Amino acid sequence: MARMKIFNTLEEEAFESPPEFNSGERKRFFSLSLLLKESQASLRTPTNKVCFLVAAGYFKARRKFFARQFRSTDIEYVARQIGVNLAEVHVDAYSKGTYARHQRVILNYFGCKPFDEKAQTFTAGEIAPLIRVQLRPKLVLVGIIQLLTRKKIEIPSYNVLADMIVTALNQHQRALNEVIDDCLGATQRAKLDELLEKEPADGTDEGWRYHLTLLKRPFQSTRPSKIRANLADLDTLQSLYLDLRPVVERLNLSCEHIRYYAYSVIKAQIPQISRRADEDRFLHLIAFVVYQTFKLNDTLIDTLLSAVQAAINAVQKEEKETYFREREQRSQSFSVLVNQLRKSVRETLSSIRDIVADAQLTDSQKVALIEEALNTETAKPAQVEKQIDEFEQNAEKLQQSQDNFALLEKRSLKLQHRVADIVCQVQFAPNCSKPPLWDALRHYQQKDGDVDKCAPDDFLFAAQRAALTAPDGKFRVSLYKVRGRSRARSSRDPRA
Repeated sequence: MARMKIFNTLEEEAFESPPEFNSGERKRFFSLSLLLKESQASLRTPTNKVCFLVAAGYFKARRKFFARQFRSTDIEYVARQIGVNLAEVHVDAYSKGTYARHQRVILNYFGCKPFDEKAQTFTAGEIAPLIRVQLRPKLVLVGIIQLLTRKKIEIPSYNVLADMIVTALNQHQRALNEVIDDCLGATQRAKLDELLEKEPADGTDEGWRYHLTLLKRPFQSTRPSKIRANLADLDTLQSLYLDLRPVVERLNLSCEHIRYYAYSVIKAQIPQISRRADEDRFLHLIAFVVYQTFKLNDTLIDTLLSAVQAAINAVQKEEKETYFREREQRSQSFSVLVNQLRKSVRETLSSIRDIVADAQLTDSQKVALIEEALNTETAKPAQVEKQIDEFEQNAEKLQQSQDNFALLEKRSLKLQHRVADIVCQVQFAPNCSKPPLWDALRHYQQKDGDVDKCAPDDFLFAAQRAALTAPDGKFRVSLYKVRGRSRARSSRDPRA
């Protein structure tokens, strides 16, 4: 019997039992070609003829033999089809030797290979790589059955395949244990075992809880206190992960294996983990550290994106509210400007037109009067020009999104309070799709967030780079930081 239950009882029974055909399927699978009928015609007894054809139909349907198991309805159907008296068919008289000979004929007819020693070696070679990438034995078993079907190899019994999979699993486990035994140092073992120890009481609800328990569930909140708690956990896990990285690379665990072992730790109670054998315990804890490190990185990146998006949404909302609030003021300003232009320019032009049309005036008199008309209080351009300049500045300000930049800068400190440490601490993968952004990010981390005008800005648009310099020539640090994070949000590069 197999040493591990891969299929449950019902699944195993269904796998080892002949298929149950309906009437349509019975016609399909027992309607065999003339060649196969000629093979059964050479058989001497009605029992051998009927059982041969039924076994061939079963193999056609499932590529498997069922150890002389036959369903009575199938026996009756085939007996009628070939004109055999059902009373002359005795399944109990169908011998093993005869069944074995019939199997060879059926395999040859369908162009399939028996599950012999060569096929067993081939199957074992296919199971081993599947075990390295897929730890769930049931999926491995299903995959091997599909492979044998494609390769036209007879599918053996459940116990044969299950034993082969269990053997491969044990071999893989022994290989992992050897890596743990060879590569894991005493200090690393002690650090892993510290995860199974209790935290000292500190007057909080988390006093005297296991260290591992505190690392199992990261916070999803964007509150600064929860973010700091996640960052503290990441600092613990990430330093441990970086220390264990050579061992992790030697183990070469697939994502499926890491998830499987990590979930075993997450769902288990601490005493259950502690009772495991040393190599097995360390393997599970290493997988937990790797999994939680990556998960915390992703959680913090999601927090970063959420906080940045919230800031952008708030700025856009405030910008729209400001625009609509000032719309009436802009409309009034434009109306006043138009009225003043109409009044001053129209009156002045009318006076000049009358002066030019007066035939009694000499040219020198006309020039003097025109100059006088232009210098009157209503014709002076200073006030009009001032209003034109103000209107032009407001229009240019709207066009260049200066209000947007100012609002972003105003919210920068609140955003930094939430995400600055995330950007500094999270490990980003270098295969960034936007190298200028990666350079800016790396510079930010190297400077621990203390950036100046020398910080890389190639990831920004030209207008955004120009806005980084204030009218007094100072570098707008807060605007640089908030623009950098909003650009990072739009790209969402891969993380380590």
